[in-house]
Amino acid sequence: MRILHVNDVAQVGSTLVHASEGRDALYQPMLRREVGEGAWATVQLVVRRARDVARLRHAFYHGGFTHVHVHYATFAHLAELGGVPFSVHLHGGDLLGDMAGGVKSLLVRRAIRRARRVVVSTPDLLARAQTFRLDAEYVPNPVARSAPSRPPIVHDQPHVMMLSKMDYLKGWDRQVQVMVDLRAAWPEMSFVFIAEGQLPSATKQDLSQRLIALGGTPLPLLRRDAYREQIRNADFAIGQMEVGALGMSELEALALGVVTVADARAHAGAVPNPPVVAPSAARQALTAIWDGGPTAHKAWAASADDYLRAHHDPTGCLRRLENLLDYQPGVA
Repeated sequence: MRILHVNDVAQVGSTLVHASEGRDALYQPMLRREVGEGAWATVQLVVRRARDVARLRHAFYHGGFTHVHVHYATFAHLAELGGVPFSVHLHGGDLLGDMAGGVKSLLVRRAIRRARRVVVSTPDLLARAQTFRLDAEYVPNPVARSAPSRPPIVHDQPHVMMLSKMDYLKGWDRQVQVMVDLRAAWPEMSFVFIAEGQLPSATKQDLSQRLIALGGTPLPLLRRDAYREQIRNADFAIGQMEVGALGMSELEALALGVVTVADARAHAGAVPNPPVVAPSAARQALTAIWDGGPTAHKAWAASADDYLRAHHDPTGCLRRLENLLDYQPGVA
């Protein structure tokens, strides 16, 4: 089996390719943001998409691949137009966001219907995906475990990283309340947050002002290495508090050994359970860990490593995907 992954969403595709030890490959189509806005940009987009169709078809039929696995359903039309059979890997943005209406909704629905296999990246998406495809399956996001490169505590007062971009479905009201509670516990703490995202400009401005008033420092959108460095520099991380599933940001924080607050109710039943702090217990739990010093931090990091090894090891995630792709029910 050789898988050609299409579109690298949150590095899931490239991580799976790396786990294949060179057997699989990644094809990255042109992204909409790369051509900007306006009429001329639309023309460029159409031309580049046509090139992607031809290149993807050539890569599949001349590269010795057995499967095309598309991350993000709106890109599946590239395979379909090229006459290439495909499977679809659904992420939150396409199954929850793009399905709201318009052309993207039609593309997502068609991709789900035409795909040989459908998988979802987080457990909260499975029930929704199965309303369209009963045979949809959950494949955990792969995360390479990273030994923390710093002592468990490096600051005199806690330093916190808010992981979420200012996007929908992150539970921002709850996140702000957690920061209010932590500020009450540690008046001298510091924290940073990403001041960009998909929310309307006025909403982002209001949210930024609320967080700055609490003492937060805004950050722009960051490249992955810079983003990981911000997490690595934190004593605690604050993740999503709405959909109940750990996204790549939360998993990255776990991999870096940073104690993370997030809503993980969609992972109920996992053994071991995701070692995250529930938002309702954030103040009490984080103060206990901080007061426990390096020993408490190291114990938490060890539990995070155990969880990632059991559920999100890249090689294990790839094997799970391969087993699913090996069985193709031949949906027309």
